Amino acid sequence: MKILVAEDEPEILRIYKLLLEEKGYQVISTEDGKQCLNAYKTELNKTTNGNIPFNLVILDYRMPEKNGIEVAKEILALCPAQELLMVTAYKGQLELQDQVLRKMQIIEKPFDVDELVSTITQLVSH
Repeated sequence: MKILVAEDEPEILRIYKLLLEEKGYQVISTEDGKQCLNAYKTELNKTTNGNIPFNLVILDYRMPEKNGIEVAKEILALCPAQELLMVTAYKGQLELQDQVLRKMQIIEKPFDVDELVSTITQLVSH
């Protein structure tokens, strides 16, 4: 199973990668919104029959180039069935009325590792 992670904090990105690879996931990590979209489009172009390119995309909210909401909107425009998880320290600042936020799970930083793993397991099993 393949997971795309977009996180601009190198230490948190490293934790994601180690944790997810330990659980058997193939992880593609990116450091900003633009890199994330490029990686997503590259993998999408490799898929056939309209399959989703990743079992899950994990997005930070505040990132250089494009924020997590902007990235989520573009990903959902390309592939509406894509599972998304937003992880943010700014949950209170998110516009929860935003249509795109209703289509994804949100976890607040600092996150509990067990909660993160449980949420990821739930999302990839759909």
